[in-house]
Amino acid sequence: MISVEGYDTCLPEEEIKKELINHFNSCGEVLTVIIPKDPDHSPDLYRRAFVILLGDGAEEKALQLNGTDVGGWNALVKVEPEEEDEESSRYRSSLINELRNDPKFWYGVSVMGYDTSLPVDQVESALKKHFSNCGEITHVFVNTLDKQTNIYFSRQQEEALAMDLHGTKVGGFKLDISPVPSVLSNRPLGNGQIGLGYTVPGKHMKKKCF
Repeated sequence: MISVEGYDTCLPEEEIKKELINHFNSCGEVLTVIIPKDPDHSPDLYRRAFVILLGDGAEEKALQLNGTDVGGWNALVKVEPEEEDEESSRYRSSLINELRNDPKFWYGVSVMGYDTSLPVDQVESALKKHFSNCGEITHVFVNTLDKQTNIYFSRQQEEALAMDLHGTKVGGFKLDISPVPSVLSNRPLGNGQIGLGYTVPGKHMKKKCF
């Protein structure tokens, strides 16, 4: 998880979130952006936003954007330390609670093996069509750096059905499908950190989504 400072706390929350997502999406998957309210100056936003990134080396790539321009302001980027002061710990707990309650990222699969020479929009369209019968797709992230795509669903049964498509083909390319780290598998530890793990899809599903 990284923290970002430098934005105008009087700006609309959604505007800041959109700018941060666009700025850091080249580093990996932007799982979520949380901007807590400032308890001392409500309803203003807190001066520091928290961004959770997924992907190999995502935080290191984000650090390289320290000092870069984000729509007229310079981003001060830091990786959140394991040992935090009381203020940081309080906001980390707030972030984790909000993240755990975001159903968009509860269940998902990671897909590899498709034609990575295609443009991102074509990859997303083809995979959405291929997995559409599995259920409601809540989010799709095409990671061009790692050449894989994360697809999230609204229910665990839908994730299980997506896993059943392992080895099927899209445009002549065989798909390699595996569970993706999700919100439910990354439960907070006692010290407020996020644990690592995978959400194991439900098995013994009779229905197939071909």
